[in-house]
Order: sequence, then structure tokens, then C-alpha cells
Amino acid sequence: MTTAEKSFKLIFVNKDFNEIELRKFDLNLLLVFSAIMNEGSVGAAAKRLYIGPSAISMALNRLRDAVGDPLFVRSGNGVVPTPRAERLWDEVRPALGTINSAVRPKSFDPATSETSFRLGVPDDLEFLLVPRLLARLALIAPSVRLIVQPIDFRNMFARLDDGGVDVGLSALPARPIEARHRVKVLQQETFSVLYDARHEAISDTRSMAGFLATPQILVSIAGDLSGPIDTALTKRSLSRTLIGSVARFATIPFILRHRPVLACVPRTSAAYLSREFDLKAEQLPFPSPQFDLGLAWHSRTDADPAHLWFRQIVEEEVSALTTTLP
Repeated sequence: MTTAEKSFKLIFVNKDFNEIELRKFDLNLLLVFSAIMNEGSVGAAAKRLYIGPSAISMALNRLRDAVGDPLFVRSGNGVVPTPRAERLWDEVRPALGTINSAVRPKSFDPATSETSFRLGVPDDLEFLLVPRLLARLALIAPSVRLIVQPIDFRNMFARLDDGGVDVGLSALPARPIEARHRVKVLQQETFSVLYDARHEAISDTRSMAGFLATPQILVSIAGDLSGPIDTALTKRSLSRTLIGSVARFATIPFILRHRPVLACVPRTSAAYLSREFDLKAEQLPFPSPQFDLGLAWHSRTDADPAHLWFRQIVEEEVSALTTTLP
């Protein structure tokens, strides 16, 4: 027996009710009991529940038999509860309130919520998006907390499965998406060439010959020495000159500042890095590989109001971010 199975069995054994016993009792009778307690009259209870007085009387008789007490006695134009009914009401009323609260759709108020959301995002989008999200949350949801985790398209769905992240924002894989996962494509991304134009050794990046001859650095979380650019070049029977790879996009501007090399990075990140670090961003000298950038989440949070709200906020900030880029 696995740990999860043992935990489930423990929870089941420790329940303070027994489903088999409760099946013998019509729980709808408690709604009739509640209506009579609230209205003090069988006729008024019938109107409250939109059923006939005879149906109320029949249900009340069944409840009396089940608990072994008359529960109500006539008084004037209505009924009054017996001591047993009052004790029953003290226990039933909060239970019905708990059930009602549990089954009703939950609303979400970002202004008062203290919810934490886990966002998975690769680092090239983390330094662009997270400051914007934190600023947005500070205005409209000051007590909501944002927990950012590193992901990429290789591990994003596994992190959704294990609860490590609530929402993933990344390149979407080309493989089919499993039914338990949800995705929404936000935009299509291409690649740009990024470099420091102050290096005299970099003189020609717009021609294919210059691009291929200039040393380049690759970003690869997996530690590879090949990526989408190399795949596209191979189809043309071409190859570029790679000097190595790094695991994080955040390292790229510091390498470019000190070395006369090129880096091919997603266009959105390239535009930001060029502006913040005084670098040059240009189009590739051949049609760029493309990929879908999108949100991903688990089906278990698909209809949750809080998660719906958070996904909408992330989507809006990604849209605002990309529309302001050159």
C-alpha cells in the first residue's frame, strides 16, 4: 500500500460519520425540519419549500419515526418545537450551513483575499513579467502573494501535476496535451539576434555569412549545444559557431558586454534586454523559428474563481508587455 493510499484509508477510517448508515436516512427530511423551525408553521414551511402541506406532513411523520420524538406540537395557528427538536436544531443548523457554504459557487474578492498563487515561468520572462505582476497585485490585491518557480516546456506539466505551480507560462510543446491539462496560446514568438555593438569584432550580423562566422552563446537549461536555431540551420545544411551554453537568460547580457559574441533569444526578451543593457537586437538573416507562448494549468483549477482571476491577470500583463515592445 502506498503512502497516499494509507493516508486516504486513515482519513476514511477517522471520519465522524458513516455513509452506509446515512444512506438509511433521507437527508431531505432535515430541510423540512429546518423550514418548520424557521417558519413555526407547517403551511408556511410548505410555501418556503414550494411543496404542498400534505408533503410536509408526510415528511415530518417520517422524521418523527426516525428520531423517536414528535418534534413539534400544535400551538395556536402554528407549532412549537419539543426539547428534542431544539437540541436537534442546535446540531443540524450549523451542519446545514456548512453544507450550503461548501456546495455554493465561491466568489473571489482580490481586494481582501490572502491567497498565494504559484507561477511557473522561465527566467527570460521572469525578469520582464514579475515586476509588472507585483505592481498590479499591489494595487488591486495587496494581500495576495506571488510565488515564482522556474519552469520550461519540458517540466511545466509535471509541475502542474505535483502542485509545484498553479499556472505555467512558457513555450508550449509541439506534442499533444493530455486531457488533465489546459493550455491557452497567448502569442507566437520568434527569435532575435542580440549583441553589444561596441565590440569592433562584430561587424556583419545581417548577412548569413557574417552571422555564421561570428561566435555565439546558447541558452540551454538542459545543457545542450543545440537549439531551435541550429535545427533551422541544419535544414539549410548550415551550422553556426557556438562557444558554449548557459542555463539562464539573465547571464546573457553580461557575457555580451565582455565578449564579441551573439546570442539568439526570443524576440520579447531581446527587446527588453537591448533596452536595459544598451545592446543591439536585430532580426535573424533567415526566417526565424517560431513557437507558441502560452498559459498552462491543471484541470482541477479550471473553474476555480481565484485561479480564473489570476490567469486573467497574467494574460493581461503579458499582452500589455508585448504591445509596448518595439
